[in-house]
Amino acid sequence: MMNNMRNLMVACVMMMASICVAVARPETSEEGRRNRPNMEQFTRAQANRIARQLDLDDATTKKFVDAFCKCRKEIAATRIPRPAKKPENMTDAEVVRGIKARFQQGRKILYIREKYFKVYSKFLTPKQIQRVYDLERIDFQHFHKRGFKKGPQDR
Repeated sequence: MMNNMRNLMVACVMMMASICVAVARPETSEEGRRNRPNMEQFTRAQANRIARQLDLDDATTKKFVDAFCKCRKEIAATRIPRPAKKPENMTDAEVVRGIKARFQQGRKILYIREKYFKVYSKFLTPKQIQRVYDLERIDFQHFHKRGFKKGPQDR
């Protein structure tokens, strides 16, 4: 009788453990990979987190999140593809083209950042804007340190 009771208790514990594991398992896509937020969702979450750290009110938070997401989308649009070859396998002309493309991209990004500085200035103080830039830099360093990848193509 005592043996049967022990077996029943073990079976109940095993069943509860398997249910907990099944419930705690992250959602996966059809390919079996964990679902991750897309870049727009990630950017919106980052903007909301920055707004919370700046302690903005609801109206200002909405303005900031919209402007931040638009800024990031414009910056992402300037992205140039990585060259197919390594620099040591490229001709001098290809290397020069790549360097000039990066200069051009840098100019575009600078223009976008200046444009959105003016937008942010309408509802944030200069110190708040500087804090936004600092938090962005910290996030970038964090992801760079962790080896953040853009997507499945970079894995």
